[in-house]
Amino acid sequence: MSSQLKKAAKESLSGRWGFAVLTVILFSIIQGVPGLFGSDIDEPANTMDLVVSLVSILLIPVGVGWTWIAMSIARGEETKVTDLFEPYGMFFKVIGLAIVQLFFILLWLLLLVVPGIIKSFSYMLTFYILRDEPSIGILEAITRSRKMMDGHKMEAFLLLLSFIGWALLGIVTLGLAFLWITPYFSVTFAKFYDRVRGEQTPEPTSDFVAPY
Repeated sequence: MSSQLKKAAKESLSGRWGFAVLTVILFSIIQGVPGLFGSDIDEPANTMDLVVSLVSILLIPVGVGWTWIAMSIARGEETKVTDLFEPYGMFFKVIGLAIVQLFFILLWLLLLVVPGIIKSFSYMLTFYILRDEPSIGILEAITRSRKMMDGHKMEAFLLLLSFIGWALLGIVTLGLAFLWITPYFSVTFAKFYDRVRGEQTPEPTSDFVAPY
């Protein structure tokens, strides 16, 4: 299954590699902003840690924006570099979702490390779902991701594992290869989401289901 998804991802990226690489470069530059607030700045360490944390939180939507661009590429949709900033249109929901999701993962990790790591796969589709259903609530997005990943966590793990060789190549090339590996990886997982979503049967949403 991994090979099929990766093949489909390469087909979707055909003719769009240039755009994808340029977008990754911009994305990487933006994500590197918190690193500019180094310890050499004449400010107390605690103050700088707070600034770095705040800037990192403010940049969370950019990471989500890249995920959404990968979804568009996977689906053959038109997209542009400025779509990186599209999630800022629902800033508080995106930040809230990221925080609540992290909270649940940390709770599971506090119980047991391995089950916590496994459980983290349950929440990996939340931002994909939010893009398709922007009106959905935070807990509902997490709940749907958990239900969609039932029976698919091992597939996701094996798909992730299949990129280890590529990750090593990225390290050997001092990060240069990641300009191509990142789009390949992201579009492949967008394909994974679309496949899993296509297998879902619509269910009534009136009954509450715990998101964790």
